[in-house]
Amino acid sequence: MDINSYGSAMGKIDPGTFVPDISPQLPKSEPLPDDAAAAGGPSFKDTLAGMIGNVNDQLLTAQQKSSDLALGKSNDVEGTVQSVEQASLGLEMTMAIRSKVLQAYTEINQMQF
Repeated sequence: MDINSYGSAMGKIDPGTFVPDISPQLPKSEPLPDDAAAAGGPSFKDTLAGMIGNVNDQLLTAQQKSSDLALGKSNDVEGTVQSVEQASLGLEMTMAIRSKVLQAYTEINQMQF
């Protein structure tokens, strides 16, 4: 690509678009919506709340199955162990995500503008 065609392509970039509209044959790109409702998907907050609710349900189920096994109400050792392990893995994943979010927050907080 020579410098003239590069300059021509750079001149066709529309501000506020994610992908430059270089080719007239391609459909125009649209700016990204400002809120998640306009995008048609759940927000980050809703996604995290759903995930935390799911992990909480897993923990409560594991606790109930463990309690039932200890009190003799159930003989399902395998189901109890699976439930406890699933809850443990969910909690580990939640803690890993928490650590990454806090790490990102700390990095952003330390940036100088």
